[in-house]
Amino acid sequence: MKKIWVLAAFCALFSACATLDQTNVDWIPIGPDFPPTKAKDVQIISGREDVTRPYGNLGLLRIKNLKPDRDTLLMGVEKGRKIAASKGADAIQIGQYNSAEDGASNPRVTLIIYAIKYVDKLSEADEKAIEDFKVLGILNERTDR
Repeated sequence: MKKIWVLAAFCALFSACATLDQTNVDWIPIGPDFPPTKAKDVQIISGREDVTRPYGNLGLLRIKNLKPDRDTLLMGVEKGRKIAASKGADAIQIGQYNSAEDGASNPRVTLIIYAIKYVDKLSEADEKAIEDFKVLGILNERTDR
């Protein structure tokens, strides 16, 4: 009997993880990538009013087609936190779109996550990332002409 419960728990966890594969994730860069931060140190905020320090947007992350249940959404937030940390984010602002609001019969949720970088205490590596981003922007403008 114990084996059945362990197997059932494993299957439930595996099926929830399957909804978080890379095909459901879009990263839209807005600013430069910085040296990675630790995911556990990335602050989770609900709105801009919660930000009390100067910051810049690094990018927008969309995690699409999630089941609207608590465990799946929490896994989505943690995945977003890890991706944002890999880009050097200090915090993420979380929002969501739920297709149930539009009357979908099989509702799905899209997490909308802004990755932000605090700019009041930048390291030399952070400042280099900003400078490199500016240079690449200039080069892209010149190649478009």
